[in-house]
Amino acid sequence: MAKSPKAPLSFTSYALNKCLIGYGVVNGIINAAIFAGLHAAAEGATFDMAAVVSDLSFTGILLGMLLFACVVPLTRMDLRKNVFKLPAGGAGAFPLVSGSYAVSILVVGALACVFMTGIGALLSLALPAGGATVTGMMILKGLVCACGGAVAGYFTISFVVRGQQRADAVAEAMAAKTAEISA
Repeated sequence: MAKSPKAPLSFTSYALNKCLIGYGVVNGIINAAIFAGLHAAAEGATFDMAAVVSDLSFTGILLGMLLFACVVPLTRMDLRKNVFKLPAGGAGAFPLVSGSYAVSILVVGALACVFMTGIGALLSLALPAGGATVTGMMILKGLVCACGGAVAGYFTISFVVRGQQRADAVAEAMAAKTAEISA
């Protein structure tokens, strides 16, 4: 029995699934587990606002850049396999994303850093006077990394989509010019 090809997802459906689940929740769990493993021996350690913010800032830069480097080829592969349809027009974040890989990876890293630092600083205002315990910091880091991963993932997918939209526009222009010359 032959398998019929699945219809491609809408861009919105694809982006929501990838960003919220894959790059968000999964990323948050992984980062919380890494933090727990690194601080397993520090039973009585506490983290004040400065420690929370500096940890999340550093994590944000790494998370954004590593996620970009991993997600770009995966998204390109999904696009080639027709997993999702390109959105029409230039709405959304697409015009905001640079066409340069080097610039975009740095911007996504900086964006994740700023986003995660801001959320971390805001959430750390609710910390007890003694600071967050290792468990509390692990939960906080997981939540903030989930949010940062979702944002970085969306801008990374937008980078791929913008590049494909530009390539399609060039191909259409070349086909039109060829047809014009042939006529």
